This record gives sequence, C-alpha cells and structure tokens, in this order.
Amino acid sequence: MTTILAEYLVTDQTTLLFVVRHDEEQPRVEQIALTRADLAGLIARGPAAASPAPALDALVTPLDRHCEPGDTIWFVPHDVLHYLPLHALRLGDGPLIDRNPVCYTPSASVMRYCQAKRRPDSRQVLVYADPRADMPLVHAREQAVAIARLFGDQATLRMGAQAGVTALEKDVAAAPDGFRILHLACHGRYDPERPLRSSVLLSPDGNPAAPDGELSAERILTMALPADLVTISACESGTNARHPGDELIGLTRALIYAGAASVLVSLWAVDEVSTSLLMQHFYRELLSGTGKAEALRRAQRRLRDMTAAEVVDLCERAASAATGEDGAHARLLLEESIADVRFRAGDHAGAQAAYELLLRTPAAGPRLLRLEMGETRSRWAAAGATRPADYTRKIYEDPYYWAAFILVGDWR
Repeated sequence: MTTILAEYLVTDQTTLLFVVRHDEEQPRVEQIALTRADLAGLIARGPAAASPAPALDALVTPLDRHCEPGDTIWFVPHDVLHYLPLHALRLGDGPLIDRNPVCYTPSASVMRYCQAKRRPDSRQVLVYADPRADMPLVHAREQAVAIARLFGDQATLRMGAQAGVTALEKDVAAAPDGFRILHLACHGRYDPERPLRSSVLLSPDGNPAAPDGELSAERILTMALPADLVTISACESGTNARHPGDELIGLTRALIYAGAASVLVSLWAVDEVSTSLLMQHFYRELLSGTGKAEALRRAQRRLRDMTAAEVVDLCERAASAATGEDGAHARLLLEESIADVRFRAGDHAGAQAAYELLLRTPAAGPRLLRLEMGETRSRWAAAGATRPADYTRKIYEDPYYWAAFILVGDWR
C-alpha cells in the first residue's frame, strides 16, 4: 500500500486536482468541471454539509484511476473544499472511506512539520472530559471512562472541575516526553469573526490566562502540547477561517504549531451518542496497532453499520454501571438517549412509554421541554404507526453521524 497526495485548486473557471505518487516523477493533473461558484452553491456550511450533493462526487472520481483500494489518500483541500468531508463523497458503490483511509492537511507543506513531531514511542494518554457542570456531556464522560479503561495504567483521566486549563498545563509540564494521545471530550466554540478566539471549553479553574475555562486557539499558540495525536471530541472543533494565501487559522493549525503530529477534529456540530461510540471504536483500533487513518476509517464504517439494538444495549449497560449521585444524573440522560433510539427504530410506543417515565422525574428548562416534545412526538407517531419497529435499522447510516471527524496531519 502507498500514500497518494491529492491537492485541489479551485478557480472561477474550473477545479484542478493534482495527484502525486512517490513512484511517478510528475504529478497527474485532472480537470473537474466545477467552478468556485458551483462549489459555493453545492457545499452547505455546518451540519448540512454532512450529506454532500451527488454532483460533488466528481471531485474524487479521478482517484479511482490513480490509487488502489487500501492506499492512503492525503487530501489538501483548497478554498471552500476545506468545509467538505471529501471522504464521504461516493467513489464506485459507496463512500470513498469504504475504499481508502484518508488524512488531511491545510497545505502540503504542513505535513513535514507534522511528521517531524511524531512520538511513536510515547505511551502516556491524557483524557479530559465533561468539564462544565452548566453544560453536562454524559456520553463524553462515559466515552472518557471507556478510553481510560482501554489504556489502563498509561492513562490519566480528569473530569468535571478537575479538567481545567491549569490542570492541563501541569499535566503537560509533568510529561517532558509528551503524550501518545491527548483527548479532550468537551464543548467547542467557533468564532467566525475572530478565529483565534475559537476554543474548547474546559473547567473554569481560576487560571488568569483563561479565567472562563476557554482554551482558545490564541492561547494554544502560546503553549507546548507535544502529542502524537490530539483529539478534540467537540462540536465544530475543526472549523477554521480562511485567509489570503489559503492559510487557515483556527484550533487545528494552533494544535499543530503547539506540537501535535496529528489532530482529530470535527467539521460540524456532532451528535453526542454517535461520537462517543465512534471514539471508542477508534481507540480500540489504535490500541491493536492500526495506524490512525485506517483506525478512523474502520471506526467510521463500524459506526455506520451499528443497529438500533446495539446502541440500546450499549446505553443500557452504561446506565446500569452508573453509580453515585453523578451516576443518577447520567442514568437519566442515558435513558433519554435510549428513548430517542427507540423512536428512530420505529418503536414509537416504546419511546412514548420511556419519555412518560422520564417525565415523572424532576425536570426543568430545556430538558423538560425536550422530554415533553419527545413524548408528544412519540404519542402522535404511535397513533398513526403502520409499520412494526425495526431494531435492525442502522440509525447512524447518514454521513451526519459518521463523517464529521477528520484526521489532520500524520496518518501513521
């Protein structure tokens, strides 16, 4: 297997694809009949980009002639293509990710810096999760516990109030050899007007440089975060602002400058349950010795094939394992997730019963509204149901769920 560089140039007249192979002296050039205006009209910003228009498949069609199944494709997007999950475009009978592992860089020159920062011998894993009590992420907490359990003694896990900027600085200072993985499971915030203010939200812990707990791209640029892989399991963490010269400024590039060999980030606001499952599959693959790009490919395919029955079973097991005061709250949120999965499986009566049970527990504000809407929706659907429930349904088949995360940087 080999690695193929696929670099795009978007113009007002056409789009060019330059394909570079190590065994060929000259790049191959493919012309794609899509202009900048065409692409701007076809590529939707945010979650809508998760289901690319079929016309966009032309962007990857030429790759069938230049690489074999299993070859790693290294994408260097240009212009509006930075917002497109190229790996979700169709090549042949399915999405490209069925055929090839994929990685991205904002420019071709960035890769050499990423590869120079590889830490193949690092063993330490640092996991921060669910740091904000005002915005709880129960599945991020479960995700973090599962990841820490996978890596055992190599992992340091910090959750809730312990997962702040000051704690992160201390953990990094205590690991002079850097980390194999730095995993941040939290909320993210994208600022389109001031991209350097885009941030991941950690716990407010009194750090004078980040009193509100926001770990911004601007702040990251002043830090050293040496890691073979940084994962930001947060909403819109990979979104950047494009500036003249096609230089991207945002969390991704800041993390690479700070010492990351590769960064796993999302292109749009992600679903909490599916993200938790994706991350657990991804890290199991990494732990087995699979390379990062291939591990992500397998995890995305596994998530896409998961049935409603499998998701319910995993949530029920997580709920039964939750203990203590925090566990009680986690169980309620997990039960809510189960109710949602039942609805999506077409078990509207089961979903209605689950929501009714949840409404007997104290609830207020957005959660109460969410439960009431879920109960009403399920009741109306149950009254008009004509088909039986189908728990074999693949509820994460839509690219919205599995295609959000991209690997930027070194793919190995």
